[in-house]
Amino acid sequence: MTDSRAIHWIKSTLKAFSRRPMPRACFRVFYSVLRLLVPANVKQIGFFSDPDLADNTLALFEKIVKSPRAHEYRLVWLVANMSTSKHILHREFPHSDLRNVSIITKNSLRGLWSFLRCRYIFTTHGVYAFAHSGYHQTIFNLWHGMPFKNFFAVGELPSDTMFMHYSIATSEYLADIVAKNFQLQRVRVLVTGLPRNEWLFVQEKRYLSIKEGRAKLIVWLPTFRRRQIPESVILVDGGANSPDPLSADTLAKLDDMLEGFGAMLVIKLHLLDIKNRQAWSSYRNIRIYTDPRFRAEGLNLYKLLACSDALVTDFSSCAIDYLLLNKPIGLFAPDMSSFDRGFIPDVMEKLTTICHQLGSVEEFGAFVTNLPAQHKITPELEVLYQTDLRSPSEAILRAVGLADLVP
Repeated sequence: MTDSRAIHWIKSTLKAFSRRPMPRACFRVFYSVLRLLVPANVKQIGFFSDPDLADNTLALFEKIVKSPRAHEYRLVWLVANMSTSKHILHREFPHSDLRNVSIITKNSLRGLWSFLRCRYIFTTHGVYAFAHSGYHQTIFNLWHGMPFKNFFAVGELPSDTMFMHYSIATSEYLADIVAKNFQLQRVRVLVTGLPRNEWLFVQEKRYLSIKEGRAKLIVWLPTFRRRQIPESVILVDGGANSPDPLSADTLAKLDDMLEGFGAMLVIKLHLLDIKNRQAWSSYRNIRIYTDPRFRAEGLNLYKLLACSDALVTDFSSCAIDYLLLNKPIGLFAPDMSSFDRGFIPDVMEKLTTICHQLGSVEEFGAFVTNLPAQHKITPELEVLYQTDLRSPSEAILRAVGLADLVP
C-alpha cells in the first residue's frame, strides 16, 4: 500500500468512526490495529518537543545531524507550528544538509502516518494520547528535566497519557523516582544524563555579550505561579496575599543593590508563566526576557547558562542540571509556604545541602554582589547528578541500537 492510499484509508476509517461518539478506549483499539498494519521504516526517526524544536529532543537531533551517516536516515519533526519550526531548523543548522529532514504538522493524518512509520521516536512529552502500544518501534521520552517539583501537578497530563518504552535520569536515585512516576520498569530508565546539558559546555560570543561588559552574569530562572494556556489563565499556586518573587519592589531593590558591582542579572520567564503577557520596566542592572522574546531572538537557555557565573532559581529542575558546572546556585522562594504545585521533599533536602538559601531580597542581593565559592563535588551532588555523564546523546543512541549515528 502506498503512503497516499494508506492515508486515504485512515481518513475514510476515521470519518466512519466520527459519525457517532467514540470513547478513548476505542481510539486506542483503533490505533493498536493501525500499529499492526503499518510497518515501521527502520531508517526513519521521529522527533517531538513542546515547544517545537526545543530542549532535550533538539539536543539529541543536533547530535544526529552532525553524524556522517545522518543522510542514511529520514528524520521527521512532528510540530504544532510549521512556519516557526522551519525557521528554527534553518536558524539552528545553517550549514547542515537537511534534505533528509521533514517537518510535518503533528495533528494531521500525515503526521499520524509519519509517526506510525518511525522506527524510533524521541520526545519531551507524550506524542498522541491514544498511542498506547508500540509494536515495531521504540518510543523514548527524554522529558524536560529531573523531578524537583511533583511531576504531575495541577494542569499537567497524568502519566497514563504518555506511553513510552524508555526514559532517562541523571542519577540512580532520580531514576527510581522517574520510573515510579512514568510507571516504567526501573531497567527502562537509563542513567545517561540529559542531552541538553551538553550545551552547558559550549560558550559562544553572543551569550558572553549579554553581560554588556560586566564582570559577572547571573541567570535567574523563576518557575511559574499562574499558568497561561491559549484561552485562559490557571491559578496554580498561592493567591493574592502570597509574596510575588518578581514584584516591582523586589526588582527595584535588586537593581539598586547591584549598582557598581559589575553584575548583570538576567531573568528568563518560564514559557507557561502568565507574566509573559505583562509589560516590564527597564532597569540598569537587570534584563528581563519573556519567553516569546527569548525565542524570537533565537537564544538557547543552556548556552546562556554556560556563560553565566551563577544561577538563582526556586523550584526549577535547571538547578540539578547546573550542578555540573560547579558554580554557585541560590534558591530564592519567598512564597515557598504557598507553593501548591509541591516539590519532592527528599530532592529539595539534598539540593539545599549544596545550594545557598536566599531568604530575603537583601540576601539575594548579597549573593549576587559577592558570589560565594563554587560548590564542591560531594556525595549529595552525585546523588542528584553523576558527574561522569558528559555524553548523554551518545549513550542514548547506543542504547537503542543507533550507534552508527554517534559522530
